[in-house]
Amino acid sequence: MIMLITEIPLATIIVMLIAFAVSFLNMILQRLLINRMCGWEEYKMMRKETAEYQSQLLQAMRANDTKQIEKLKKKESQIRNMQAKMMKPQTILLPISFSYVVIWWFFLIPVYGGNAVAYVPGFGGIPVLIWYMLCSFFFGTLASRVIGITPLE
Repeated sequence: MIMLITEIPLATIIVMLIAFAVSFLNMILQRLLINRMCGWEEYKMMRKETAEYQSQLLQAMRANDTKQIEKLKKKESQIRNMQAKMMKPQTILLPISFSYVVIWWFFLIPVYGGNAVAYVPGFGGIPVLIWYMLCSFFFGTLASRVIGITPLE
């Protein structure tokens, strides 16, 4: 049986649109903060360098290569400084992200409560909180890839 768009509850679409808007807004704000605080190219370079460092350290620890571990330990403070610099935009974004709880508390929960807002064959009705989380994870991942926060490598 094929479900037509007119058969989808309006609540399903509204919650999806809210999750979409919040996810893309978060990623746009994060990208703007990264550009402003350290520059996009520098951020990408630091992200790559810290990932390489972590990979090399893990390999050295697995191989029990004490010389390589000591060599990498000398670079540890530089890597920590890079990680701290990369975390600043996310730290600023954290309180803004908590403000989205207002959407839950003053709109989604009072309007939809515990009622099912989406229907998945085999699972039945999905309450608003779970549907929002599913949509938020999906659109958050999509937004981070589209805006370039998470590379497609």
